[in-house]
Amino acid sequence: MIRTFLLLILTIHASIIYASEIDNDSLKVKRTVYLIGSIHNMHFDSSKNYSINDLLEQIRILKPDVVCGEITPEAYEQAMEGYFPPEAAVLAEMAGEMDYRFVPVDWRLDYTTQSIANKSFPAEVEKQCSAINKNIHAKLKSFNNASFYDDLHSPDILNDLDSIYEKIIRVAPLAEIASGSWQERNRRIVENGMANAKKAQTIVFVFGIDHLPQLKRQLQTLGIEAQIPKRMFTPGNNHKMTNAVLERWKQNYSNLVLIRDKKINSTYDNYQKVINSKRIENIKEALEKSQ
Repeated sequence: MIRTFLLLILTIHASIIYASEIDNDSLKVKRTVYLIGSIHNMHFDSSKNYSINDLLEQIRILKPDVVCGEITPEAYEQAMEGYFPPEAAVLAEMAGEMDYRFVPVDWRLDYTTQSIANKSFPAEVEKQCSAINKNIHAKLKSFNNASFYDDLHSPDILNDLDSIYEKIIRVAPLAEIASGSWQERNRRIVENGMANAKKAQTIVFVFGIDHLPQLKRQLQTLGIEAQIPKRMFTPGNNHKMTNAVLERWKQNYSNLVLIRDKKINSTYDNYQKVINSKRIENIKEALEKSQ
């Protein structure tokens, strides 16, 4: 009990609701907001029929003014950029060619707080989440769609994902913190995105598929009914990336290795996140499968 109390005191900063800096005038702009789910390194799995190039084609067809990506502002174009999903760097690199403005909008809880909470993850919550995940996997196996995009963006799967976070994890404080303060993270993602959207008329948020239900809910609190679009691309299974993207990934890979080996200055939090993740292996795979 004492340990739990101290943990909640330690993490109180994660649940503080900061005053929104969203420009009221920007909210009055008539706009369309789309939510697209990504699958991170599974984009390189040809059996999924949902490559990063397919993702880019979906975005191109939507013709956004702004694309909000899964990377924090402080990591963007810095040494920790490679810690975030590989498609984030792609979306940033392709902004000029595809004529949109890329905005890094993610937020992450510090490693120490999240890891302490994870050690105390409630067994009953784990059991409930596991049951729904098994159900999701069973449904995905039964689907016979042309692309994994269709499967994951189906209302059935999105509802199941939402149940995990909204009905199970949300009501268990330690589980919520262990999940990276999920609600607060998604609230800040939306806040960051809309604050930087300014007068953009078409905005696309590209985040891991499990974010979509919560992002939609957070946008609704601002009076914005976001759309989760149907697939508009024809799966191509083309994993080849431009030289600019490959060079960016190479730099990201090099930076993470330097952080891991303590050869460049880095915070304790960044160092812990790198050595306790598979981000270096993820970028290596991206490079190997995209040349």
